[in-house]
Amino acid sequence: MSSTLALKRFYKQATAEASDEGFVVLLDGRVVKTPEQLPLLFPTLQLAEAVAAEWDAQEKEIDAATMPMMTLACTAIDWVGKERLQAEEGIGEYAGHDLLCYWDDSMPELQDRQKEVWQPLLDWAALTFDAPLATTSGLLSVEQPESAVSALKKAVCSFPNMELAALSTIVRTGGSLIVGLALLKNHIDVEKAIEAVLLHEKFQIERWGTDEEAEQRHVNILTEFRTAMKFLSLIHD
Repeated sequence: MSSTLALKRFYKQATAEASDEGFVVLLDGRVVKTPEQLPLLFPTLQLAEAVAAEWDAQEKEIDAATMPMMTLACTAIDWVGKERLQAEEGIGEYAGHDLLCYWDDSMPELQDRQKEVWQPLLDWAALTFDAPLATTSGLLSVEQPESAVSALKKAVCSFPNMELAALSTIVRTGGSLIVGLALLKNHIDVEKAIEAVLLHEKFQIERWGTDEEAEQRHVNILTEFRTAMKFLSLIHD
């Protein structure tokens, strides 16, 4: 998408309106397409208006980095829509090595926090999807029950393209399919999700202090999570 949008602003106004198949964004009356030149159709007027606002906010040059709703929508159509099985498989792979399954028992305080934050999410996944996952405190990968992995992959496959694009962002950014599913199922909010995926790092920061690189990583994860959840809220409005 970046190469397509690396150009100067060529339009005066961006608007959103209904079409025969959904909602579209228009630039001076011309319908916007995806980078792959596919129809860019939105399921709700609210999402179309949000994308139109991103186009309207562009200045002399178009910067894709400032258009997260547009980016997610194009991802849903150009990638998930065209490569649905590949997208499902990529996200589903995290069921076999979810972040929440790798505990650190070197310090009692850290282990207590893992029990407090991670165990309830693992319990929720076991009950909701019939997917009890094994945990380990070692460095080697833990083998997960085939039935649990299959159940979580089935849950991934249940989401429509737009939602799957948002789930992909959350899972790949945070490293946890369980956290992603909990967010999409409204079991936890973004703050709880951030607490889970950054548990180890936050614990280390409390003990040893932080640095610019760690702080920027935390900001990036928070931004990605909030963007994905805003996208989802606009889909469901």
